[in-house]
Amino acid sequence: MSRVSPLTCAASRSRLLRLLQGGLWLSCLLAVAPSLAVDVPAFRQGMWEYERSVGAAKFVAKECVDPGQEMRAHNASMEKIGCKLSSAAPSGSTYTYTTECAVKLPSGAASWSTSSVLTVEGESAYRLEVHNTGRGAQSDEVVVAHRVADCDK
Repeated sequence: MSRVSPLTCAASRSRLLRLLQGGLWLSCLLAVAPSLAVDVPAFRQGMWEYERSVGAAKFVAKECVDPGQEMRAHNASMEKIGCKLSSAAPSGSTYTYTTECAVKLPSGAASWSTSSVLTVEGESAYRLEVHNTGRGAQSDEVVVAHRVADCDK
């Protein structure tokens, strides 16, 4: 299984733009935490394990993070490149939201959208289901994340 971090793909605007220009924008979107325009749920900082499924492909990664902080940083980077994030309020432990993006690049315009359902299972686990649409293609992904330990000091 690949050890791709699901939270670091959109680490900087320039990296994201390079990915968009290189045609890898969908891969990046499939690997990031959700884009919530509302307050993100509170999660415990620590070692988190992410199991991501895209079609028949499955990936597992571990990373020492605070998922809530990563989600907020991802939101900010998506807004900086011009994405519009929905402001849906949670219903119990379920957050439903959309992201619409249209970005002008030197190689032309790129646009995509996502609709996502985040189900929080407490401060140490969540499940994210994402439907991605863009460039005439659609894909679905599921991320199951849970905190497995404290981080090494």
